Amino acid sequence: MEPLKRLVETIEEKGLKPSINLDRPTYIQPEDRIQYRATRIAVILGILNTKFGLSKNVIACVDFLLRNDEFQSKFIAEYFKGQRNILDKISEFKKGRQTEIDFNIVQYKSVPWDIRFNDMFLYLFMRGFIEYKTDSNNKNIRLKLTETGKIFFSKIKDVFPTEINFLELFGNRLAEDKTINIITEVIPNSYWKQNVEIEDK
Repeated sequence: MEPLKRLVETIEEKGLKPSINLDRPTYIQPEDRIQYRATRIAVILGILNTKFGLSKNVIACVDFLLRNDEFQSKFIAEYFKGQRNILDKISEFKKGRQTEIDFNIVQYKSVPWDIRFNDMFLYLFMRGFIEYKTDSNNKNIRLKLTETGKIFFSKIKDVFPTEINFLELFGNRLAEDKTINIITEVIPNSYWKQNVEIEDK
């Protein structure tokens, strides 16, 4: 204590006032980085529907599940409902940690679209990792990995073991309409807090 007392006395003698910043430091999380999010999209495209690619809406739905893994078990149960292999799929799913449902999550009204998605797609496109395909009317945009993107995926896939464990349950042919329905209808109806309307009497 003596050195500390001497320090305090010296500061007081010089008329100085110590300033202590009690604010919590701000840490940049992986989810805040475009590079990290874009790389995870490359992982999605490297596993699901690799031949024909995925629509932006389906990518948004799958990305939502990877960001909010507490909904993955529900998605698996709904996706394989009625199929003989549902128990096999559930047993193959290795959930890394027990997570509680976040009822305060941003409640989307349709597809859980992130305004930064186009930036992520641009990040991958400018590096030659993805390509766009459309129908004859220049609609129904689908994204898929280029050959360069496949090489990139092979190099970084080991960084996302839990994401790959989840994605590989669905093989390389994901039922897109079913996926969108579960994300936009089943999960919201199961978990979102609803505002109760009270009729005026």
